Amino acid sequence: MSRYDWRHPVFAPLVGLLVSGSLLVTGAVAALLEVVGATTAPAAAEMVVALIVAVFVTTVLRIVRAVPEIRRESAATERAAANVGSVKPGDDTLVGRRLRLFKEAAEAGGDAEAVLGARSALDEGELANRHHVDHALIWALPVFGFIGTALTMAAMVGSFGDALDGQGNPSVLIAALKQHVLPELASAFGVTMVALFLSVLAFGAMTLVERAERAGVAAADEVFLVYLARLPQDRRAPAPAAQAAPELQGLTHELAQSRGRTEELIKGLDALRTAVERLSAAESRPQRYTLVREQ
Repeated sequence: MSRYDWRHPVFAPLVGLLVSGSLLVTGAVAALLEVVGATTAPAAAEMVVALIVAVFVTTVLRIVRAVPEIRRESAATERAAANVGSVKPGDDTLVGRRLRLFKEAAEAGGDAEAVLGARSALDEGELANRHHVDHALIWALPVFGFIGTALTMAAMVGSFGDALDGQGNPSVLIAALKQHVLPELASAFGVTMVALFLSVLAFGAMTLVERAERAGVAAADEVFLVYLARLPQDRRAPAPAAQAAPELQGLTHELAQSRGRTEELIKGLDALRTAVERLSAAESRPQRYTLVREQ
């Protein structure tokens, strides 16, 4: 992959920094704050908004990277739905991986349906892990907005304290509120509004992409479920089990005969034990002997 490929991991943050820097230099960030109601554009607020724009652009570019892959998978799935024979097992697509596993399971005599189910579960897990960084960036957008709001309000409090005199003159207090507090408050909440608005846009794009990716996995599964449903039942059964069925039947017959002989032997041993017990009992009883004299 080329270093300057737009799918390179460094491309998205680099473009985000360039765009935000350009907006900051040209005064577009200050104009954006004025659009959301800010009457002033403090330096801290402008820097935070520029950072928010950089994170937003980075997130959107990372999300958009998945669009060509979604289109490629969709085209491969459509070809497989029309004719499964057009799919090559070596293709690095959802249907290609499923076809390769299906053939390997058929050759090894395994359960193709179970293998396809496991492949589908792996694909779902891969989709969940693919956008972890994107979700973290979307979550960071409103956090940066709150940070900008806190920085702006901290500057507001400092300016308000410097504007007051030690006498507590009401006119000075009112003038300080109008000059330092109210405009800074509008700027502070303007930063949060920009961050929340951009986070909603990024989250919407993320939702559309994830929905399309999961739909692609479901479509690939449906293609092979239809293919399995059309196969005869004997072809879906594991081959080694069918071949070993006569041998298993012969082994079962031999085991039954052996069990019968074992039961007869046990009965003979029980009879022998009974006879020995009777003989022992007879020998243990006292015996009487009579002497007879011959004449």
